[in-house]
Amino acid sequence: MVVRETKETRVVVELTRGGPLSISAPVPFLAHMVETLLYYAGLGGRLEAKVLRDLDEGHHVIEDVGLALGMALSELAGDRRSIARYGWAIVPMDEAEAVVAVDLGGRPYWVVKARLPRIAIGGYPTYMFPHFVRSLASELKATIHVRALGEDPHHIIEAAHKALGLALRQALAPSDRPVTTK
Repeated sequence: MVVRETKETRVVVELTRGGPLSISAPVPFLAHMVETLLYYAGLGGRLEAKVLRDLDEGHHVIEDVGLALGMALSELAGDRRSIARYGWAIVPMDEAEAVVAVDLGGRPYWVVKARLPRIAIGGYPTYMFPHFVRSLASELKATIHVRALGEDPHHIIEAAHKALGLALRQALAPSDRPVTTK
């Protein structure tokens, strides 16, 4: 179990390989996206996020959920010697399409290429999407590349979360092959 508590937020994450999901977050679209990501990753468990001091438009809770989720996924990956390490997916959602590639090799890096208008969807400012990916990648110690196209920002971000979940499912899959030639 991961607990991340700051002056602004408290986030608790417990992940399992499969099983039911319980997601509670004060930003409705964030809760929807976390549930989507974990569902497509084939994971179960719970995530509870609370705002302790509301200073902004969801910035702290979105960032802290990304960080705590990255920590919990890193715990699930273990020593990374018995997982596939790499994963990728292409997901269409109506007019949107997302391409995601993941490397769980221990090198945190992130790239997000998506044109998103600066609006809020269910309390989630779209400018926070790249920040969420960065927070997740930094604590997961993963390289995550996201390219997403489309017209509807909801569809763009949701397709990206679905693709990220599918890529993580591949990367976290058990494997008896060495994860590197080094």
